[in-house]
Amino acid sequence: MKRRTFLSVSGAAGTLLAVSPMDLLAGYPDEKQQFKVLLEILRKQLVESFEKSKVVFDNNLLLHSPCISETYRGIWPDDFLYPLMVQPGLYDREKLNQIAGFLTNSIVDLECFPDRVEADGMPVMQPGALSHPHARVMPVHLSAAWVRLIDNLEKMGATIPAKDDWARVFKRSMDSISFSCGLAYIDPQFPRVGFGFHDPEAITGFELMSSLVLHFGLKRAARLFKGHIDESEINKWTRLSDGISNNLYRLFDKKQGAFFAGSKDCRQINVWANGLAYWMVEPDIQKTIGEWYYKNRKSIFLKGFTRQIAEPEGWQRHFFESKVGSYTNGGFWSVGTGWILPVIAAQNPGFALQIAEELVENLVKYQFREYISADGTGGGAVGFLAAIAVPMMGLTAIVENRPFSEFF
Repeated sequence: MKRRTFLSVSGAAGTLLAVSPMDLLAGYPDEKQQFKVLLEILRKQLVESFEKSKVVFDNNLLLHSPCISETYRGIWPDDFLYPLMVQPGLYDREKLNQIAGFLTNSIVDLECFPDRVEADGMPVMQPGALSHPHARVMPVHLSAAWVRLIDNLEKMGATIPAKDDWARVFKRSMDSISFSCGLAYIDPQFPRVGFGFHDPEAITGFELMSSLVLHFGLKRAARLFKGHIDESEINKWTRLSDGISNNLYRLFDKKQGAFFAGSKDCRQINVWANGLAYWMVEPDIQKTIGEWYYKNRKSIFLKGFTRQIAEPEGWQRHFFESKVGSYTNGGFWSVGTGWILPVIAAQNPGFALQIAEELVENLVKYQFREYISADGTGGGAVGFLAAIAVPMMGLTAIVENRPFSEFF
């Protein structure tokens, strides 16, 4: 069956594929073309799910939300941006300007960046429900997430209002974050959320994922806000960014050949974060990271979805009770597959293609669920846009032969 025919019968989001990706790809002997076919299958599903997820913001602004189900409603910076990065043209310039204005009014006068902005414009400062937040201070990675969103909006054609104010809220947010020995630091005595997709976990000490994301976010802010804030701040952000890349070795475990999530609590290999760290290290370390994924494949992959850690007992410290084998504590996510697939493809393209085929087939079967539990049941949001868009990021990196880190 030809690709065009397959796409025409693959159905709307949430329906079963008429034919498996494995059967479809048999007609494409070139692996790069096979990855491209899988990418285009997901593209069709993303566009359909994107439209179904839309809700009204600010009384008259129709925008996408993180999912089709009512599980999440609002703008989380990462979730909002992912679809826009892999499918250009989803909004015209007028709508992009409206988005930039809406976010500016909600955010720039705050003491620091919020976890999310609700549909009426109200910022919510911490992850979790309004009555049961997961933390008391800003998640560490958020500064990088929000600056990445407004930078990409500008690149797509939006005019960002009040850039001086955006620069100042970025500064205030960064001033609330501790650094030690060049890396983002979370005090084990007073833990805080690091990276958003790890928000139930109390990862402490030198913290890998936030450090990685902040490395790129600080460089971005130094470029974006040059001329909008004192040059001393630009120089500080550049210094902090360089310090992160120079000190990643502090979290590297030579025995396992990969990076720990934290140096104190949750001193466990961070499966997803190694997929970003890979693009910042020397070839010999890249090789051991790729080998670690293959060696631990039975522990970290299920139906093409990927866990955050390999240990069956889950993460070692939590902010609240978290069932082992579910959600972030041992659940399997297509978002995670997107993070690490380019690493595997760079070293073992056949294995990467096998994972990608399995993922695409099961994503549709599971109605693009937020995650699947260890027992194979679907969990979380239905029609979760990041579940489609982040694997598309990984596949795009493979097809275009570019580092996954360019998305950060």
